[in-house]
Amino acid sequence: MLPTILLLATVGLLILYMFEPIQQKEGFEDSASAYTVPPDDDPRDLPWIASWSAADRAARHGQICVPTYTEDGPYGTTIQTVSKTCEAGMAHTRVGDRIIIPDSIPIPYRDQTIHHELIHIHQRRHTDAWRTFYRRAWSFQFAEAPPADMPNAVKGARRSNPDTWDPATGGPWPVWKGRYWPVPIYTDSQTPHLREANTVWWDAWRREVLAYPPAEWSAFFGTPNQQEHPHELAAVYLTAEDRTSEAGRRVGDWWESTGSLLWSKAPEK
Repeated sequence: MLPTILLLATVGLLILYMFEPIQQKEGFEDSASAYTVPPDDDPRDLPWIASWSAADRAARHGQICVPTYTEDGPYGTTIQTVSKTCEAGMAHTRVGDRIIIPDSIPIPYRDQTIHHELIHIHQRRHTDAWRTFYRRAWSFQFAEAPPADMPNAVKGARRSNPDTWDPATGGPWPVWKGRYWPVPIYTDSQTPHLREANTVWWDAWRREVLAYPPAEWSAFFGTPNQQEHPHELAAVYLTAEDRTSEAGRRVGDWWESTGSLLWSKAPEK
């Protein structure tokens, strides 16, 4: 969790950005649009790349995600080793049951990292089961787009995550109890870096940006280190076998009774 001062600074920068002259925002959009896709990138990644915002393109400028080594992974997955420049050295999953592991991840942490990413593969394969769980047990639902009154500064500074992007999940924009929209935003929208982002919350009822999650959300979910999306929450709880919160207990129980059994079934089409 980021220190309080950084959280407040993030919201402060966001507010300043909301009131910056339009010319500055447009200039940033123009400069960021120069991102080009390397010709040897996997074509399956193109839809996700096309969904990036201008801030996403700027944050990923110069990265190299072409695999240097490919091997078979658990449960019919493919593990690809890539340069540490890819997604700023953060492991992730991509369409085609691929687990992407930057070469900067230490060997002792590799198994735990793959365990976390396997949960994301499971979420991609069984979207209906996960959507049902999120709705019934966690009061989360998804939308293809954010509410119209969400500030453009929030939408424009949002950091895209390949583990939560897959359109098959119903949309990358989660909303809790029909009111609170968690959004991971770059702390510096003009010079964005993938590792410098923090989750803020759009309260659709009061039409305001919150620097911290709502108190009732924290009472239910606790203080997980990834708050931006139910996919990340679930992967964190299950990888750590964390049942200290009510949310962790519910997903742990569901996984033992239902979720893990889906590994033996064919992926949803």
